[in-house]
Amino acid sequence: MAENISISEYNAFGPWVYEITESHPVPRLFAPFFNEDDQALMKIKIPREIDRRNATPDMDLYDYVIALYEDQLRILERQDNTVKGHTIYAHDFMGIRIYKNLLIAACTVFSSDGATSFSFNTVSIDVVEDFVELAIKTMAKKNQTDEMPDITALPVSSSEPESMLIQSMLHKLNMKRNDISQGALQNAVDVYRKGDTATMIERMVWKEMNPEALHLYTDKDLIILENGFFPNRAGMPDFGYTYTVIPLNKISGVEITESQEYSLLNVCTLYVGPNRIKYHYDIDNEEVTTFYEAIKNL
Repeated sequence: MAENISISEYNAFGPWVYEITESHPVPRLFAPFFNEDDQALMKIKIPREIDRRNATPDMDLYDYVIALYEDQLRILERQDNTVKGHTIYAHDFMGIRIYKNLLIAACTVFSSDGATSFSFNTVSIDVVEDFVELAIKTMAKKNQTDEMPDITALPVSSSEPESMLIQSMLHKLNMKRNDISQGALQNAVDVYRKGDTATMIERMVWKEMNPEALHLYTDKDLIILENGFFPNRAGMPDFGYTYTVIPLNKISGVEITESQEYSLLNVCTLYVGPNRIKYHYDIDNEEVTTFYEAIKNL
């Protein structure tokens, strides 16, 4: 006798992201959107953010199904008891980001339509990272026909990151591939908001930091590793990271301005289709300025 899929979903439910297989099938709400000979390279399902004790067998327990194909990425989202679908074709793919901090993680996909994000529990970070790496490689293959920039003019930095987390992430990347160059490093620095006296006193008590960030590149991608996110509360950077990959040929503009909100910081804005991706760095850091001026001139 075939097992009731709703019971299977219920029995397996928890904070885990599953790769969809025979053991972990497509959730029943999403099943009508896939046929039996579906050609996805990899599919994952993202659970609802509810405690296990609040789940019941009759509930739809998954919020997303993400499916990767040779030429597209499908993002299906549960909205009450219906499903909204969004397809990102390879030529519209403009980058991807993973953010992790303690038990909270999120993934954002950038495209010509904007940004789409989903959150998940970090117990499943390995599954999502595997999916993200496969998506980057697959979308890159289809984008090879697009004109790729000449990276020979990009600078190479010898600055070494201070945080063990960034060092470990860099080592992990270099173990996977041998085509990564280092463009610039931003060390962690205290930051101060511009504002009235009350704001200044609050920031003296609750210090904020601009996290250490390593800006890398290959012949196809810009890769940014951050020890957390901006701004960090002092002492928090060691608990998380942000990993961003943007195809170089999707960067349509770079703008460097002085921050209007923070003292002694510049803001580098990357124009990626309709997306605006910003990084803050020390106003005296010529290495970052030089690197992104070179990116701008590609």
